[in-house]
Amino acid sequence: MSLASDRSSIPYVTSQRSHEAEHEASLPKGGSLPPDLGFLAPLGLPSGLLWKIATKAQKQGVAAHEVLLAEEIVPPDDYYRCLAQRLGLPFEADREPLGDALLIAPQGVDLLKALEGLEQPSGAVVTTPQRLLRPRRALEGAKIADWASHDLGRADASLTAAEVPSRRVGATLALALVAALAVFVGGGVGWLMVSGLVSVIVVGAISTRLAATVCGVFSQSLTARPLPDHALPRYTVLVPLYKEAAILTHLLDALERLDYPRAKLDIKLLIEADDHETRHALERLSPGAIYDIVIIPHGRPRTKPRALNVGLAYARGELLTVYDAEDDPEPMQLRRAAAAFAAAPPELACLQCPLVIDNARDSWLAGFFALEYAALFDVSNPGLARLGLPIPLGGTSNHFRVEALNRLHGWDAWNVTEDADMGVRLARTGYAVATLDAPTFEEAPARPRAWLAQRRRWMKGWMQTLIVHLRQPGRLVRELGLRRAAALIVMLAGGALGSLTGLIYTAFFIHDAVLGALFAPVTLADLFLSLVWCSVAALGSVALIAPLVIGAKRRKLASLLWLILMLPVHQALLSLASFMALVDLFRRPHHWAKTTHGLARSSLRGGRIG
Repeated sequence: MSLASDRSSIPYVTSQRSHEAEHEASLPKGGSLPPDLGFLAPLGLPSGLLWKIATKAQKQGVAAHEVLLAEEIVPPDDYYRCLAQRLGLPFEADREPLGDALLIAPQGVDLLKALEGLEQPSGAVVTTPQRLLRPRRALEGAKIADWASHDLGRADASLTAAEVPSRRVGATLALALVAALAVFVGGGVGWLMVSGLVSVIVVGAISTRLAATVCGVFSQSLTARPLPDHALPRYTVLVPLYKEAAILTHLLDALERLDYPRAKLDIKLLIEADDHETRHALERLSPGAIYDIVIIPHGRPRTKPRALNVGLAYARGELLTVYDAEDDPEPMQLRRAAAAFAAAPPELACLQCPLVIDNARDSWLAGFFALEYAALFDVSNPGLARLGLPIPLGGTSNHFRVEALNRLHGWDAWNVTEDADMGVRLARTGYAVATLDAPTFEEAPARPRAWLAQRRRWMKGWMQTLIVHLRQPGRLVRELGLRRAAALIVMLAGGALGSLTGLIYTAFFIHDAVLGALFAPVTLADLFLSLVWCSVAALGSVALIAPLVIGAKRRKLASLLWLILMLPVHQALLSLASFMALVDLFRRPHHWAKTTHGLARSSLRGGRIG
């Protein structure tokens, strides 16, 4: 993908201003208040309070009115009514005129310039930013909806899952299945070749996982000197929500704990147009001025990445992260990510923070989920980063440079594991991904039905990602290099094949160990298969268990290690989810199986285990 495209491809973007310029413009001079506070006498605010606001704004490098509004010291209606009086313009507060080009709601540098005496448009009417945005967004809804769904496909149709699986892919998979059944029944050289090919791919995936595990033991998370408040960039936080009314209080509490200058936070709560329950619940809770409720226009597909693309179109920050409704990030996470980006070269486009399962006591499935996440985020991903290999990202707590996201045309709205796909596309475009040890606590599905629905979607998305990035294998090798391309292919293909063939392989392994020639090969073919199958069994067991043990010790989850005894049951469920995913890939490829949140009955942080 070319890096030539830019933010201009987005149909509507809130203007993004330099925080350094705002910092300079807001400094108190000559013993007087900043101009954006000097006209608030009608509100009767104590002068000491106004000076505290001015000092805080100077420290943070923002305009004083941004601190005033972000910290909810003055309601927006009151502030902009006073501003209208200062500018000699009328103020509109009671309605939201659609398409009125004369409505103005200056912010940041624009507001400071207006106060310097620059002439306003004839007939201008002042309103609040919130009232100005809603009708504008309604008018831009069709463009935004189209951009969010199709911009990547228009830029490069080979990189989107909109047509996955195609008829050609479907025919190829059907022929492969028929051929596999034929050689299974016929045996002989055909069976030797097919089983050998599958084993080679799986062994490649196992070897990559083992290499990542070894490197993960010695890897270190990025660290950087903390930035002063005025040097911190604006930060956009995207939170896609769908039927999450029950968990909104928890979400807002977690977001309020973020330790970051409020005037530099741009938190966008993304709500589907027909999700009236969540919208009304948010309106009752009335979150503060830093929260921007964005209604996702109707359109296809109904997926999380499409919602994220809408949020990206309106992003005001230089950096951006994604949280799910149940997430509880470490309060310093944004500060640490901003410092790491500032100290890194521009090629570093993404930081992956570890996800930690908080409700591990709810069931053995939730407990095993906690072990898997510890293995993935504390061992495997840091190891892949150290090896310079593509990292299939997790779906939340990824921190991005907004510029990089725009150059990649956002997320693929049609891929149901948009996170894994984004990790691959970042690598193909020449960007780097690193890990940052600033955890986010999350809730895992604790019941088999919910677990299966989530894994079914994940496995379908991995299949989509594999098909998309194998469309042009020559180009993939050119962009990644042979080593990185091979590692990516065996990781994606090995994960899918391993879960699809795992039960079959285990059954044959046990049969041949007890009744066959596994340990007493007669022919050269028997010897070859014995060596391959025993290698898969031995190395595969180590590759599965070692990261779980290392991750558990790092996350202080040692008392959960007994759950490794449930590994056969877990693998059987994973195989079931994979077969269901394969069916879904053809029946409903872009269906998003919603995971219900807010069901946790326990919390590790309420009393750490291990």
